[in-house]
Amino acid sequence: MPVNPEGETPDLGIPRRLARDMTVADQHEWIRAELRRRPITRRAALRGGIGALAGLALAHGPWTGVARAAETGLVGRHLAFGDDPRTSMAIAGELTGKPAGKVLLDLGLDTGYGATVPVELRELVSQVPRGEDVRGGEQLFAHARAEGLTAGTTYHYRFRLPDGSTTPDATFRTAPAKGDRRPFTFTAFADQGVAGNAGDGNGGAAPPNALTALIAQDAPAFHLLAGDICYADRAGRGERGDSFNPGLWTRYFAAIEKSAAHTPWMFATGNHDMEALYDDGDSGHGYGGHAARLDLPRTGPSGCPSVYAFTHGCVGVVSVDANDLSTEIRANTGYSRGAQVQWLTDTLAAFRADPDVTFVVVFFHHCAYSTSDSHASDGGVRSALTPLFDRFSVDLAVQGHNHQYERTDPIRGGEAAREAPDRATVRPATDGTTYICVGSGGRRSNGWLDDGGARYRGRTGGDREIRSRVTGKDGEKSETVGWSRVRYAGYAYLRVEVQPEVPGRIATMRVHAVTDDGEEIDRVDLARPVPGVPVVPPPAVPSVSPAPPPAVPTTPAVPAVPAGWSRTPTGLSVPAGSTGSSPPRVL
Repeated sequence: MPVNPEGETPDLGIPRRLARDMTVADQHEWIRAELRRRPITRRAALRGGIGALAGLALAHGPWTGVARAAETGLVGRHLAFGDDPRTSMAIAGELTGKPAGKVLLDLGLDTGYGATVPVELRELVSQVPRGEDVRGGEQLFAHARAEGLTAGTTYHYRFRLPDGSTTPDATFRTAPAKGDRRPFTFTAFADQGVAGNAGDGNGGAAPPNALTALIAQDAPAFHLLAGDICYADRAGRGERGDSFNPGLWTRYFAAIEKSAAHTPWMFATGNHDMEALYDDGDSGHGYGGHAARLDLPRTGPSGCPSVYAFTHGCVGVVSVDANDLSTEIRANTGYSRGAQVQWLTDTLAAFRADPDVTFVVVFFHHCAYSTSDSHASDGGVRSALTPLFDRFSVDLAVQGHNHQYERTDPIRGGEAAREAPDRATVRPATDGTTYICVGSGGRRSNGWLDDGGARYRGRTGGDREIRSRVTGKDGEKSETVGWSRVRYAGYAYLRVEVQPEVPGRIATMRVHAVTDDGEEIDRVDLARPVPGVPVVPPPAVPSVSPAPPPAVPTTPAVPAVPAGWSRTPTGLSVPAGSTGSSPPRVL
C-alpha cells in the first residue's frame, strides 16, 4: 500500500513513481534538492516570467488567480478566533502589491474606530519544479491580531494602506462571557475548493459559492471547515496539468470573504492541505504555507499548527489533524510522535471538568465512520479517536474527506447504541457520539458502497446492514455495519443551533443538514443535562451609576522586528526553525 496514494496530496512536480512512497518530509527534501540543482534568482525569475511580485502575479506565466492590481489593495479578508475567542480576534487578507509603508488596522465600537493595531506582513514564495522548468510566484498576506477585547461585543474594523486607502468597513463579534446563556448558531462543512467548471473536480460553479452565500446569510457565531480547504492542486489527480497553483488560494479567500470577513472561519487540515513545497522549520508536515495565509489559535501541542481548542458559550470545540493519525494516506502519519493524542486526552478531560462546558464538538478530516465508495473509514483515525470520544462523551464529531453527507446513529464501543432517524433526539451522555461526514462542501460527490443508496428526508430507503470497508495499517478490511442512518450524495452544510440552559435543565444542539438549494434534508437534536451545581456566581447588585461601555483596546506597542528572518530554500520568509507562531514581522 503506497504511503502517498496518487492524487491524494498536492502535485508538486515530483515524478509519480517517487512520490507514491514519499512522506511529506521526503517530498520537501526532494523539492529542496531540485531547487538547489537549478537555482533561480529573483531577477532571473522576473526576466523569465516564472515568478514576480509585480502585482504578486505572473502576468505572462502559467499561474492565474494570484492577487494582482494596478494599485496596491487588499482582498480576501478572513477572520479566526485568537487564543481566547472572548478577548481576541485574528484578521487577515492578501495584498495585491508590495506597500510603500506600514499597513495598519483600524478598530473600534463604531465607524469612528479609535484604536490602531499593527499589521504583520508574511511573504510566501512558491517554486514548483516541472521537468526542467520551475513555476514560481509570490504572495503577501497581511495579519492583525486584536487583543484585549470585551466578550460578547461587536467591533468594526478596516485595513488602512500607506496611501490612505482603506478596505470597506466590516464587523465581527467576540464570544460571549462565561455564564452567558443566550442561544447561538454555528455552521460546518468540509472539502470546499474553488468554484469552477464541472470538469475540474468541483461539482461546477454553483455549489461552493451557494453554500458560502447560505452561511453568510445565517451569520453564524463561527464556521468550521473540516479539512481540504482550497484544493490548490486543481483537480488533485496527479496529472501534469493539475500541478499546484497557489493562485487558487487568492480566489478561495475572495470567494469566502462575504462570510469570512464577518464570521471566524476555523480550519482543520486535510490531505490536500499538506503542501510539502513550503519550509516549516523542523516539523516536516507541509503546513508552512498555512503559516503565511492563516492565523489559527495557538492552543494546541507544539509543532501541530492546525490542532487547537476553543470555547464559545457552552460549547467546547477541538480541531484535530487527522493527517497525523491516518492509515489510509500515510504521508504525515505519526509526525506529532503521539503529542497530539496526549494533548487531545488532556483537552477533552479539561472540557468535561469545566462546569461551563456542556457540549463538546470535535472536527477533523478523515472519517472514523463512513460508507462512501471513495475513502470509507480510516482505521488509524478510528482507533486513535473513538475510544477517547467514548471515554469523554463527545457529543458531535464533524468529518470530511468523503464528498457527501452521512450521519451515523449514536455510536459507543464501535456499535450503534440506538437508532436515530430524522428528527430524533439523541442523549450523548448515555447514547454515544454522533458522527457526521459533511464533505459535501463543493467538490464532486462520491457514491456509496454496497449500493447503500440515498437515505434522507423524503427518501427513506431500506433499513439494512451495509458491507463497507475500513483502511488500517495492513490495508483495506471489509466490515458489515448498521450505524449508517442518513446518506445524501449532494452538496450540504451543517447549521447547528445551540440552546444553553441553566443548571438542572436540558441544553440542546439542534443539528440541521441544509443543501446548496437551502432545503433541509435531515435533523437531529443532541440533548444533554446541565449539572445542577451553579457554574457562575450570582450577579452582583447593580450600582446606581450605569455600567461603562465596552472597552476599545488601546494601541498595542509595536513589537521589534525579530532577529533571524531570512529566505528559506523554498521561499517562506520565517525565522529559522519557526513553526508559524513567531512574533509579528512589522514593516
